[in-house]
Amino acid sequence: MKKLLMPVCCAALLAAATAEAKTLVAYFSVPETTAAPVNREEENGVVTVGGQVLGNTQYVAQLIARERRGDLFRIEPRIPYTTDHAELVAQARAEQRRRVRPDLKRRVDDLSRYDTVFIGYPIWWSDLPMIVYSFLEQHDLKGKTVIPFVTHGGSHLAGTPATIAKLLPGSRVVADALCLDRDDVEQTATAEVAGWLKALDLK
Repeated sequence: MKKLLMPVCCAALLAAATAEAKTLVAYFSVPETTAAPVNREEENGVVTVGGQVLGNTQYVAQLIARERRGDLFRIEPRIPYTTDHAELVAQARAEQRRRVRPDLKRRVDDLSRYDTVFIGYPIWWSDLPMIVYSFLEQHDLKGKTVIPFVTHGGSHLAGTPATIAKLLPGSRVVADALCLDRDDVEQTATAEVAGWLKALDLK
């Protein structure tokens, strides 16, 4: 059983973005449950924060947004993914084989507000999830600093920062991406995020 963590931040901090915001934290995360307690299969992809179940990548995104005082944007498909593990695996693999670009539920309204965009995602079969391709291809990130962060189950970065750089030739894609093993997110994410952001030396 995973121990409960203190809340990442209060609702006021998550909603603290103003018209002056310079940082966007966009992320894709599919927790296979949102209800505690979680079973052994579900706990691979989630952490429990103050009684709330969050996806691993979602939790890391919140930490980055808190540190950077940035806006959070959740990348979601128009038709939600199933939370059944076996069905989700089958759907995601089929999308990857066919190079599907799932429709986005929504897009970022005003990218001109941001000069730095963090992009977070889990590694699915040594690649970006197809919905992340949809997001990157449907948003103009030219001239922006784009910084990937990743959760994985053993594939590490899987070359995805280079993939993003190819998709975004007009952007400055930071190669020094944050890479967290899903099994370590609960124990190490807070310190790892803080150290990584400090090393990036962003203004």
